[in-house]
Formats: sequence, structure tokens, C-alpha cells
Amino acid sequence: MKISLWRQGHLVNASIADLKVSLDAAWVSIVDPTVEDLESVAESLGLPRHILVGKLRSNYPHADSYRQYTKIFAWDLWPSPAKGLAFNRNPAIVLTNGVSAITVTPSKSGLDDRIAQHLNDEDLNPLSVPTRVIYLGMLHLLEAHEALSERLEGETETLEEAQPPWSRSFYAETFAMRREGSRLLRLARHFRMLAEGLAKGNTRIPFTEEEARTLDTVYDRSVAVEETTETSLETMRDLISLHLDTLSHDMNRVMRLLASITAIVAIPTIITSLLGSNLVDVPWPWQLWQVGAFTTVIALLLAAYFYRRGWLRGG
Repeated sequence: MKISLWRQGHLVNASIADLKVSLDAAWVSIVDPTVEDLESVAESLGLPRHILVGKLRSNYPHADSYRQYTKIFAWDLWPSPAKGLAFNRNPAIVLTNGVSAITVTPSKSGLDDRIAQHLNDEDLNPLSVPTRVIYLGMLHLLEAHEALSERLEGETETLEEAQPPWSRSFYAETFAMRREGSRLLRLARHFRMLAEGLAKGNTRIPFTEEEARTLDTVYDRSVAVEETTETSLETMRDLISLHLDTLSHDMNRVMRLLASITAIVAIPTIITSLLGSNLVDVPWPWQLWQVGAFTTVIALLLAAYFYRRGWLRGG
């Protein structure tokens, strides 16, 4: 675990003993903690264990307000090296009492670097340091959602350009992509709800009007991410249904063709079978050419009927 304090515009190394944050270190960054580390942090801050060591893996983005602290939980997403829309996620936590803020993140997220880079930006001067930390952290997580949403949109456009019939592997990749898209949509929807709650002041954090307007920009963008993801997912589902219907239609055409050929061939087969029966004093007065001509005419009439119905052609 690495603990850093924000002092004089820089992150400096610290220890658990320094976690009682004062105004000269209004932001504390905790990177790559273990469960035991989080328990030590909670004990140092006088917090119940479940605030930091709850069921992180099963949670959706949310904000919880306690007597002294407000906890903001979200997922840091990044694309998986695997082909398609697969992505990984790690928990990101912001803990604040309105005066100071603590971020808990994995090292690979880069969230603390993003906050440190922009914490002293001039356009953020009207905001308190905890609000800046929350805003920059939410913005960093939102951009990861936006990147995955754009990736899903691009994959959907690729599907629209693909001509049926799809190959079996293409179907497998598409179904996997739809599964990941549904997963992304669930996370994007809860992230939007989290951003909405912060912008509307549904927590104990005393945001000013200026701070609420700034957080509202995150909410607006999160709404766009949710809508884009949902639209792409619906388009993908429609495309899959279209291609499956195309396969079903092609299968019906094949079955109609086979049924037509079977019916046409059955006519001469039945007639010749009857005339070829080994019976004494066969009463059939017909000659071979007459039987052949009769069966041919019947078969041609039946073929013409099926052709007009479209069973023997591409219609």
C-alpha cells in the first residue's frame, strides 16, 4: 500500500499515522491497499470496517452518507486485451467529510495522477479541495465509460456493414459483445444515478451552487453515455434478430425446394410402381410411351405450379 498526502501542490509519501487529515493536506491518496490495509485505515480513521471493506465486488456505483463521512464508490473500467468489447474493472473509492478527501484506487487506474495533475487548475479555484477531488475522480471514471461506449458504437457499425449470412465464429463474437454491452449498460446506468445524486445534493456533502453546477456537467455526460450504450445495444440486438430471421427464411426456402422436388418425383414413381406390379392378366391397355408421356405431363404441370408459387426459384 502506498499512502500520499497533498502538500504544497505535490503528493508526498506518508504513513497510516498521517491519515488524520488537516487543512494543509486536504487530499490523501491510498494506492493498491490489501484488505488488511483497508482495515488498518478504517481503524485509524475511527470508521466501521464495512465502510471500506464491504462487498466491493458485488456493488454498483453509489454514494453512502454516514455521520462523519460520505463514501463514493464507483468502478474504474479499462478495455481487456481480449478481442471485442471485454473490459476489466477495479473499485475506486472517495471518502470525504467535506473538509478533506481520501481516494482509494489501484495503481493501474491512474486516477490519483489525473487528480494531482489538475487539482490546482485555475478554473477549479472556486471549488473546495474535496469537491475538486470528487469532480476530477468522477471525470476520470466517466471518460473510461465514454471510451467503452464509443467502442461499442463502432462495433455496432461494423455489424451493420456485415452482409448475411454471418459465419459461426462471427455469431459467437457478436453474442459475447452483446453480453459485455449489457454489462456496460448496467454500470453506466448506476454511474449516471450516482452523478445525478451528487449534482442534486442527495448526500451530506455541503456543495455550493457553483460546485453543484460543476458536478452537473458530469451528470449530463453520463446521461449521454447511458443513452449511447443503450441505443447501440438495441441496434445490436435488432441486427442479431435480423440475421437469425434471414437464416430461418433461407432454411424455409431450402425446405420448400426439397418438398417441391419430392412431390414432382413422387408422381412418376407412384405411377410406374403401380404399372410395374407383378399381376396376372394386367388390365392396363396403355403402351410404354403413353405412360411416359402422361407422367411427364403431370410432373411438368406440378413443377409449373411450384414455380409459380416461388418454391423452385429465389422468391
